[in-house]
Amino acid sequence: MWFLERWLENPATVKKLTYILYTSLVIVCLLGIVVQFAPSPEHEDHTGHDAQDMEHAEHEEHEPFVFESIPIFYAIFGLVICALLGLGAKAYGHNVVMKEEDYYDR
Repeated sequence: MWFLERWLENPATVKKLTYILYTSLVIVCLLGIVVQFAPSPEHEDHTGHDAQDMEHAEHEEHEPFVFESIPIFYAIFGLVICALLGLGAKAYGHNVVMKEEDYYDR
């Protein structure tokens, strides 16, 4: 464990890890945009449609909510929820769990 602690205290290592994490974030966001605009496999043209396939093809698919059509919505939503959970946990820890220094001396 001492190696890992020493390794993470090195400023050059922290800088490299920060670079890797930000690069990963950008790649994931770009992939989210690409996936958002990629055609779904349900819209592929198949030969030999039967009556049920034709009935299904007549119904246009739509998103249940408007905000789901925003590119990288789920990435932004996850980031906001994660930040709120962190802030909520910190507030809970400071206000409920944390006790005064002389709590057990009383």
